[in-house]
Amino acid sequence: MNPGLSEGDICTYPRSDGSWGFFWVQRIDALPDGRDALSLRKFDTHTAEEVRREDAADVAELKTVRLLGHFPIVGTRVAEAAPRVIGRMPVGEEDLEGYRIWREAFDKGEAGVFTLVLEQI
Repeated sequence: MNPGLSEGDICTYPRSDGSWGFFWVQRIDALPDGRDALSLRKFDTHTAEEVRREDAADVAELKTVRLLGHFPIVGTRVAEAAPRVIGRMPVGEEDLEGYRIWREAFDKGEAGVFTLVLEQI
């Protein structure tokens, strides 16, 4: 299940400790079993206060934060995290190295997709 997200979306989600985490959607792929895999990269930060789409300066600042490595996760787990789109950032070919490595291995049956809760990854 795709939680209504699109490639390039910057999202926030509530974490179990009361803080807010952030991720960037790089790719969305259909899996053979009918589910979706979302290829995400998390921003190396979380905040005590929610950042909203209207908080343009905060979203702009977030775009300067270091991104952590690529991880593919089933769309149902992303949907469970109740993400909110707060901005967009184009996905360039230079951003997809981790995705390409995973996709090649996945197509050979040598890699899988995370099914853990989003904040545990």
